[in-house]
Amino acid sequence: MLHAHTSPITGRATHRLRLSVLALAAVLVSAFVSAGAPASAAPADPRVIPNVAKAYDVLSVAWWKYVLAQPVASNPLTDDTGARCAIAQAGPVFFIGGDFNGNNAPITRDQCRVPAGRALFFPLVNVVDAHVPGLDTQDTAQAIWDDLQITAGFRVTSLHASVDGVPIGNLDPATSPYRGCAGPVPACAPTSFSVRLPAGNLFGIDAGTYAPAVADGFYLLLAPLRPGLHTVTFGGEGQDLGSDFSQDITYRLLVTR
Repeated sequence: MLHAHTSPITGRATHRLRLSVLALAAVLVSAFVSAGAPASAAPADPRVIPNVAKAYDVLSVAWWKYVLAQPVASNPLTDDTGARCAIAQAGPVFFIGGDFNGNNAPITRDQCRVPAGRALFFPLVNVVDAHVPGLDTQDTAQAIWDDLQITAGFRVTSLHASVDGVPIGNLDPATSPYRGCAGPVPACAPTSFSVRLPAGNLFGIDAGTYAPAVADGFYLLLAPLRPGLHTVTFGGEGQDLGSDFSQDITYRLLVTR
């Protein structure tokens, strides 16, 4: 089983997953901007693009596919500086990384440059689990989901985030609308997905495609920030695999013109 959290993996791709993630993101950003938050202006309060029609589920799968496709040497999850944050990124949404397997120590990344006009999508706390042939017996999405939620006991107890010192609300894990998940339960879509791991991947296993995978967590999709320096902090606490974990990440972003 590939089990990893950040603060702390074809399968049955659904119609929703066949949608273009970038097209969906573009629609979300466009709708948000036309509702009164121009991409070129910094809102007075942190502006979060709403999680409508399970958009965060789709984006969370795309986030996992992106970070797990990067080898350790260039992976944003293992980068303490943020200098690798833009590797292999394109489109209207810019993925920001957390901390692989949650070392419980604060991390500050101050060398990340983001092109102007890009929404930011990142995990406050998240987890992924996938079937590895020959390594485990759980080979269905339901069995892997149960392993994640019951056997591993993944639980989130607190969340936090702020933009330029202003806290973001609605982050009580029991009620937050910012959950993103993929699993065989009504709250999530798709029911499972696949990930392709490169040589030299985060798990140290053979390169290839692994499925089915499931994932759970909480994310934020921020409207584009105006050009200049910005500080984005995020993280949370919980339990996984019988241990407490925490994530506390600070990005000092330079949004370029």
